[in-house]
Amino acid sequence: MPPYLKIYDGTTDPEDHLIHYVTAVKGNDLSKEQVPSVMLKKFGETLTGGALTWYSQLLARSISTFEEMADKFATAHAGAKKAETRVNDIFAVRQTTGEGLWDFLARFNRVRMSLLNVSEGMAVTAFQNGLNRNRSKATKKLLSRLMKYPPTTLEEIHNAYCAEVRAYEDDLNGPIQRLTSVQTEARRDRRNDGQRDQPLRFNRERHQPYV
Repeated sequence: MPPYLKIYDGTTDPEDHLIHYVTAVKGNDLSKEQVPSVMLKKFGETLTGGALTWYSQLLARSISTFEEMADKFATAHAGAKKAETRVNDIFAVRQTTGEGLWDFLARFNRVRMSLLNVSEGMAVTAFQNGLNRNRSKATKKLLSRLMKYPPTTLEEIHNAYCAEVRAYEDDLNGPIQRLTSVQTEARRDRRNDGQRDQPLRFNRERHQPYV
């Protein structure tokens, strides 16, 4: 088999493997009559892992043509095609208008946890692609840091958020928090002043003479 032909392990689209395999075999110096028998005999050499286990469990002489082999192979690994399609769903996760950076990070992590075959590198790339570059200054600050220090894991992205963006957001919220604190103190002072201005009210029943 040509060295450039990828070995199939049963985790990706089986139809892609069939197309590459047929193309590779037909690219050799074989006569038209030789191609069908070679494709059937050599197919097992392109398999590994779960796909090779499936192939080894086929009954001897139970398949007589490559067309029959291809049909059984595609049917047996149809689930892998669906799983591969779901993996690509991670690239559809995008930061929406009005969605805060922390909310997007949390939502992205939830989607990633539901897609078991997503690699760490794929998740990092998808997260950076999903950031809305027209969003807030916080998003732009995170993007700037990630460009300066390229991450290799989602944990590194989370750490970058904590180091760069959270401090920035705290600075933005600081004046609001201080204003809220001042307003709360003012309301408390007004309540205390009102209580001091009220005349003393005696409990008449309490001070009735004892008979």
